[in-house]
Amino acid sequence: MRVYRSPLRLFMFGVLGLLLMIAAVDVMFAHSVSTEPDNNDGVLTTRGQAQQRGDFVWGAAMIAAGTLMFGIGVTELVRRTPLLEVGEDGISAAIGTTTRDVMIPWSQIESISSAVVRDPFDGGRRERLFLELNEPGEVPREVVGAIWEGRTLSIDAHDWTKPVTEVMLASQGALDYNRRVEAISQMEPPSLTWEVKVPLGDAGLESTTEEEPE
Repeated sequence: MRVYRSPLRLFMFGVLGLLLMIAAVDVMFAHSVSTEPDNNDGVLTTRGQAQQRGDFVWGAAMIAAGTLMFGIGVTELVRRTPLLEVGEDGISAAIGTTTRDVMIPWSQIESISSAVVRDPFDGGRRERLFLELNEPGEVPREVVGAIWEGRTLSIDAHDWTKPVTEVMLASQGALDYNRRVEAISQMEPPSLTWEVKVPLGDAGLESTTEEEPE
């Protein structure tokens, strides 16, 4: 299973960045919506000059932010790289800082759950996927789009293409399957014993021996 970022959210993210750049041009030059600097018949006053400098600072910041948002939205729409992938070896999540994709082996995962919780930063309701690990040291402590809660890694799932409950059930099924395969591989096969009867001459006596298979 592969999970991607919602294309609708990416499109809206890019549109918001474009609108931010347009607003920056208005703040810096056009002033069709924003307030013009204080002037006297087109000549800037001392106060107006200070306002103009402030408008240019704000405009430059808005252009930088808008360009970044627009670039991220377009790039993600074109590239379409998965945010999370449930595979044979474990769960790969795009939460790394130095390396984008972080592989979490099944052997390190104790349990998987999901919930809709209140975001501690903006107070909104967000879907989250929880991975409780038995060796949290194997996963980077510095993550993006996720937070650590003790040994539990809480991954933000609010803009995924699939509901977090569906992802959780698929991940739990893969985890259970991996555990069954691991348990079977560690089982020792039972030893087999054959009973062989050998006749002893005319007396009709038989000797019984046990042979272990090779």
